[in-house]
Amino acid sequence: MSNLRAKISKATSKKVPVLALVVVAMFGMVAGVLAANLTVAQTSNTGEIGTYHTSTGTMTVTDNGLGVVANTAAAATSATFPTSGNNANVNNALTAGHWFDQVTFTDTLTDSAAHTATITVRNNTGPAGTLLATATFTLTGPGASSTGTITAYVDTGATSLTSPITVYVTIT
Repeated sequence: MSNLRAKISKATSKKVPVLALVVVAMFGMVAGVLAANLTVAQTSNTGEIGTYHTSTGTMTVTDNGLGVVANTAAAATSATFPTSGNNANVNNALTAGHWFDQVTFTDTLTDSAAHTATITVRNNTGPAGTLLATATFTLTGPGASSTGTITAYVDTGATSLTSPITVYVTIT
């Protein structure tokens, strides 16, 4: 019996330090995770500072902002407003990887006349900035009441932009 007690006491004395070491190590890891500082740095991007619209009152213009062209596409420079709530697209030649500006036109008249929309995109500072792109589209009225829209995608020709970006839209 004394031999069994000696073996139990010998095993207990070996397991306790190993168990204590594991508990202390886990406690240390939890304390380290809880003590870590998490810092969030907010980056302010001025991006596109504004859109200037000049319209004869035949349609409203909404600038939907900037994006990057995913697929190269040929130019499609004219469209007729759909009579339903659908959307038609126009664009200058698009090159994958270039930045584009997206502008949506909504017809407010029931005419069937052709209107010329010119979109000019500039970047950088100064009174006028640096000209990136000018695109001209022919947008034809639906000839009836319409809830359809036409969205224009204007490739800027640039893979990187210098803030701020200014977009000018003229409709005649």
